[in-house]
Amino acid sequence: MAEAQRNMQLPSGHDDEFLYAVEDDFICLICHLPLKEPVLTRCGHRFCDACLEEYLRRQEVQNQPYTCPADRERLDRDKDLFPDNATGRKILSLVIKCPSVGCSWTGELRSKKVHLETCPFKLISCANENCHMIMERKALEQHLTNACEWRIIECEYCKQLLPKCHLQDHLESCSKFPVPCPNSCHESINRGMIPNHIEDHCPLTSVPCPYAQMGCIEKVKRKNLDLHLQKAMREHLNFACDKLNSTQVQLGETRVQLNETQAELKLMKDQVRETQDTTRNLVEKLDMLQRHFGLKLSTDKEEGNTRYVWKIDKFSDILRQAKAGEKETIESDPFYTACYGYKLKVSVIPHFAGYFTHLPSRRSPHLSVAIVLMAGEYDNMLPWPFRKKITFTLIDQHEDLKQRNNVVDYISARRQGPFNNLFWKRPGQASLCQGGIPLFISHKVLQTRRYIVNDTVFLQVDVGPDE
Repeated sequence: MAEAQRNMQLPSGHDDEFLYAVEDDFICLICHLPLKEPVLTRCGHRFCDACLEEYLRRQEVQNQPYTCPADRERLDRDKDLFPDNATGRKILSLVIKCPSVGCSWTGELRSKKVHLETCPFKLISCANENCHMIMERKALEQHLTNACEWRIIECEYCKQLLPKCHLQDHLESCSKFPVPCPNSCHESINRGMIPNHIEDHCPLTSVPCPYAQMGCIEKVKRKNLDLHLQKAMREHLNFACDKLNSTQVQLGETRVQLNETQAELKLMKDQVRETQDTTRNLVEKLDMLQRHFGLKLSTDKEEGNTRYVWKIDKFSDILRQAKAGEKETIESDPFYTACYGYKLKVSVIPHFAGYFTHLPSRRSPHLSVAIVLMAGEYDNMLPWPFRKKITFTLIDQHEDLKQRNNVVDYISARRQGPFNNLFWKRPGQASLCQGGIPLFISHKVLQTRRYIVNDTVFLQVDVGPDE
């Protein structure tokens, strides 16, 4: 195959200067330059991959069939184009000169990239942001260190980092740049300390006389202040005497006002003490009445109806002790129904699981509730037998009142069970009458919903009306 002698400086993209002739077979038939990433067609022609792709793209845009640029043979892009790796390796083995002006390096084309990464003659851009200077690599360090206007430097006064080209503008506002005193006192002060210097140190600042509060209205320069104090000594002494006399008068008036205030304060303290005593007596009487009629007692609108709410804390401990037989029953504080009424208290068996002749078989553990009728102070005034309906309510503590499902049951004179036959009679002086509901709620149901919240149970007892 004939050889064409070529020794050329190539344009951008092919800037390689080969030291020896390049065979025609290594020349792209489109750009007529040494092949780059060569592709071989079915008809035997070689092209740069990028050159052929651009040629076929133009044919596609013009809605023309794909053809070989050399002989116009029809081409199938998927079947008739092949990477020519063997030719690519041969081209990479060709010897070239470094394209950088002044560099004497020669080597294989495949080593070009590695060489250019360190070539001292390669033209590169400055690494500083906003600097667009281009220079040989070997000059970069000197440029970055001394010449680049965009190199970052430190302000010698405030130590702020900034580009070299902005230094002058920065010095015009730098808070630590030394400037002369505005009063021309011949001192140089940091720009940010000027107000402090003028206020506290500058000898040319006009300042008020230290005896201004005494009456001296003179203002003198700070450096002349001592001289002013010496010259005006007698005048200042007169000011001080007048001020002292005026202060003594004011002090006398203040003492009189203080004595009056102290007398008023003593009177107020006596009144407060009397009010406290009165309040204390009222609280004691109220406390006595509450203990007498029940701390948690409330009366419904219907006359004679009474509601008592019993808050049972630490319920888990109470239930554990009941199961262990340590404390089988718990009782509430006594309370009275309405005014001058019957004396009652609530009794609960937390763990009821025994046999009773009236129950057909042993039951699962339940919580039992009962009301105890006690001998009271007003029994002689009350009608007997006791005829009021007793309603027990275990409160479901759900936050939404509409979602609550309280457990409710009752006993009454008309609804007497086997345990309530003697409940309605008047108790003796030392006797108690008790009636209730043994199987009020099972332990299984008790643990559901929100009957126990924060280890607390609320049991509500409503008494009345008469039946």
